Amino acid sequence: MSIIYELLFFETETKILIPRSERLINHLFVILFFAMAFIGIAEVMYWSYKKEYLRAKAKYLRELIDQKNDLSSLNEPFYTCVYEKWNSGEMPLTEANTMCSLKFEKN
Repeated sequence: MSIIYELLFFETETKILIPRSERLINHLFVILFFAMAFIGIAEVMYWSYKKEYLRAKAKYLRELIDQKNDLSSLNEPFYTCVYEKWNSGEMPLTEANTMCSLKFEKN
């Protein structure tokens, strides 16, 4: 009996749901809030990882300069090569490291 009761009151015509202006404004606020939260979290992660990267790069450069200045080291020519290629602006640090390692592996 309940199924018949439900079918009697069920409207078969299709309705297009148009949100009222209050609901539309609420949806826009929610979307704007989530977008701002996403951008905020992404910015915090980007800057924190960039800070870590720059610290690691600075540490590597300090070690590179120390190794370059240590004339008693057997790897001194390699570190000098890396430092000179990077310092002259010829290539970035990672490329200079790769080029010099290939150069000294062949020798």
